[in-house]
Amino acid sequence: MTCSNLKHHVKEKMAASRQARRLYTCLSRFSCALFVFASLAVGKESFSRQVSMHYNPGCNITECQSSPSNDNDTHNNLVHILARGSRDSIHYVWSTIGAPTVLMVHTTSKESELKVDWEKLLTTNGDNSGAITFEPSNEVDFSMAVMFNKIWEYEDLHDKSELPEDDTEMFEPYDLSQMRWGDFNLTMNTTGLTGNFTGATTQSDMESLFQNGSISFRIHAFKTDDRSADLPHLQYTSNQTQFDFTIDSVEPRGNMSRYAMELMLLTEDKHLDLKKMKSIDDEYTPGVFELFELTMTHSDQTDSYVQWKPVCYTKSTRSMAVATPTKTYKLKDLDTTSIPADTIARAYFTNLDRLQRKALNVSFGLTGDGSYVASNFTSWTASVGYGEPPSERLSLLIIIVISTGLGIPVVIIMFGGLFICCRQKDGDKGKKEIMDEYPTVNGGETDAIN
Repeated sequence: MTCSNLKHHVKEKMAASRQARRLYTCLSRFSCALFVFASLAVGKESFSRQVSMHYNPGCNITECQSSPSNDNDTHNNLVHILARGSRDSIHYVWSTIGAPTVLMVHTTSKESELKVDWEKLLTTNGDNSGAITFEPSNEVDFSMAVMFNKIWEYEDLHDKSELPEDDTEMFEPYDLSQMRWGDFNLTMNTTGLTGNFTGATTQSDMESLFQNGSISFRIHAFKTDDRSADLPHLQYTSNQTQFDFTIDSVEPRGNMSRYAMELMLLTEDKHLDLKKMKSIDDEYTPGVFELFELTMTHSDQTDSYVQWKPVCYTKSTRSMAVATPTKTYKLKDLDTTSIPADTIARAYFTNLDRLQRKALNVSFGLTGDGSYVASNFTSWTASVGYGEPPSERLSLLIIIVISTGLGIPVVIIMFGGLFICCRQKDGDKGKKEIMDEYPTVNGGETDAIN
């Protein structure tokens, strides 16, 4: 190989190396751009509120200050969760007075306050209307309530996991207005914004079934937006409260007993819709591709919602192995006479006739899971919130994986093709230079050989 040829070969290698470095740099920059784009695509402005939790606020009478006089009495629990924003406030009032209820009130004032007339609220004459108010009253923008009325139990002998339409085909329901509730204050965590309502029935013919068991609601509030640490990993925001409903070690009355819960809803909105949302992603709740939303809307604007995934768990330590589906049934109209007496919903809403009133059932378990008797434990999670419900999105990790999996091969093909074209062009140029350096065979210039 002549010196000229060697020099050309070196140049050719250096050119190829430069092309490879340029390709590597382009791929690196593309990956960084892809990461930034994906981050912007899923990122959203974080919103937070000043959130606090208070037990029996303003209580000034013995009935809401001391323990019950005997074991058959119940604690008069009322928990106020206050979420203050820069220009508004959201009040969540949880209570087991009358029946477990969460009242949600949104005000356009960041200084609004809850007022409780405790003597009227705990009156024994059956009229507590007006015992709960919010001031200033002209700043109240929207309000709604969710009541947990009954726990149905039915014998599923044919393992159909279908709640009977006829009440007579079920056992006598557990009436949650006839429960003996423990002291919420003993479990309240004002830092973590959590606490438990735990109760047992006082219905005389069913008390023995709760000898070692209980029904409970564990409530949560949040200061920022994120996902719950426990399955089903529901999204949460500072605009909502979340609860875990649990039936634990209650003795079943049948060999194949299953349970369901009746929820009642009261809202000032004109439209109340039950929606089933579907997703292609089960990253956060493996095996679950659906999300239920009960939305309350007015003039095409969603004011509030109840949200849950159709899954419950048969062990206190939640995992995919102990997950079983739930069933959600159609909304049905609710008569005012069906609304439990003495609840905080009646204490706040002074005219139930002008409200939208609906009820729905959610049953727990699916064919083949052994029914409730297999574990004597069922736990289900849902959230109640103000405004638009949080929507399921693909996580940043999934978006990057998908984008990388689809984008990188395309880029490699594009830059690979460009690289080959450039190499081909440089090769053709090199060949021409080599041919120019050699003498032509016919009539070309030659070096003399003496």
